[in-house]
Amino acid sequence: MSVGDDAYQVLQLEATRRLISVQELLRAVIIPEWVEQYLDAQKAQAQHMAQPLIRS
Repeated sequence: MSVGDDAYQVLQLEATRRLISVQELLRAVIIPEWVEQYLDAQKAQAQHMAQPLIRS
């Protein structure tokens, strides 16, 4: 994975604020939050697709 300089600076500032490395921030905060949001979106999409398109 790669990020632009601006995005990296934001990550670096947040990691520094938390007294951790950028790698730790990604592993402990960013990735788990992304996975949670992604799974929530997948569940919502699955529920939408499970509903019939035509109701009688």
